[in-house]
Amino acid sequence: MHSLNTRPDPSFSLLLSLPRELRDRVYVFALVSDSPFWWPSKSPDTDHHNVSASLLRTNKQVYSESIEILYSQNRFLFTHPSDCNVFRVVASSASVNITSIYFRIRQKDLKLWTAYLGSKQAERSLKGDLPKLKSLWVFLRCGAMGLPAAFGSLQAAPVGALGGPGGHAQALPIALGQQMHALQQQVALGGNQAQTGGNQLPPPPPPAPAIPFLQFAQGPLGLGGPHHGHHHHQNHPPHVNLLAQQQLQMHQQASIHPPLFHAPHHIGSMVNPQANRTDPRDSHTLFSTFLRFERELGIESLCLNLRDALYSGPSTSMNFDSSSSSDASSAAGSPPMASSNEPRPEVKIVCIVHIPRRIMERVVALHPDELVVDAKTQDARTRFRKLHGIEVSLELNGCPPLRPGQDATYHGDMHAHEH
Repeated sequence: MHSLNTRPDPSFSLLLSLPRELRDRVYVFALVSDSPFWWPSKSPDTDHHNVSASLLRTNKQVYSESIEILYSQNRFLFTHPSDCNVFRVVASSASVNITSIYFRIRQKDLKLWTAYLGSKQAERSLKGDLPKLKSLWVFLRCGAMGLPAAFGSLQAAPVGALGGPGGHAQALPIALGQQMHALQQQVALGGNQAQTGGNQLPPPPPPAPAIPFLQFAQGPLGLGGPHHGHHHHQNHPPHVNLLAQQQLQMHQQASIHPPLFHAPHHIGSMVNPQANRTDPRDSHTLFSTFLRFERELGIESLCLNLRDALYSGPSTSMNFDSSSSSDASSAAGSPPMASSNEPRPEVKIVCIVHIPRRIMERVVALHPDELVVDAKTQDARTRFRKLHGIEVSLELNGCPPLRPGQDATYHGDMHAHEH
């Protein structure tokens, strides 16, 4: 009689006995998450990854078969330009297989990101760190610049007073003129307070818009001319033009810390009436207005750097239409043709602006053909349009958030989970 006491083979594995195609499906089910992995910061509590990373410790064969799936089919989110580069160093060598990433960019860090994304160095660049990149989503938080200032004028005005889709854009020069007039009054008051002894001079009248302020102060007012010796009873500091100096100092500070309205850009637009006019054939007036007011933020530079770094082939022209009204890429707005047959990664930029929800609803009513309201979050966003070959969209986050207990900055940045 044969003995029935047979011992099981310790090297036998039900998982490894399956065909490779079925094992790959098991790996995907166990290791792929619907939510992105944040690094080095912790993912929000609303993100449930449900990933069984312990499967990688089963044995060497399982590890070698599944580690590539872990990196190639998951999405990773970074919030600083150095994070992606450092992650490639501290993570497994299999992280070279990453294909999908999110970048969450704050407005103050945009220059750092632009330098990294446009770098072509092998040791520190997006293409060098992620050679197999297929999808890149950039969530750019624009803060309270440009459009929020324009929407502020909508809050005080009734809906009927706007007079159509371009009403909010027409209110911008008026609001800017009021701010500039108030600024000049503050400078004049500062000059009067700085007089040391003697009689104080009355505040000078505001300068004519057609003459630069410094030229007006030194010319018609005579503040910068030679001292003729009159009014000897007044104790003026020698060779000091307080009003002009304070104005010059405020201009220098504005160049370092630009105001909400980007004064230099808007002043140029007011001098040239054609600069504030939108193309009547352009059906994307809100998007075009946003790009015009946010030009100094650096969105165009970011798009140009991404195009030159990720799309093979040198750029043949730098003259691109930044406010093209067509979703299809034109010859000027298209990225340079690739010199090889390697696929180009998909790059999308979402510019996020937080405004009061009632203002957002009013803007949606003014631009029903341009804005699409998300059924889940009730936030509004434009369709993606080409900017130097890169897909760009404007998203308006209504504050406070629609659902109680949820952070508005989070659900606005994470809407790409649905794609």
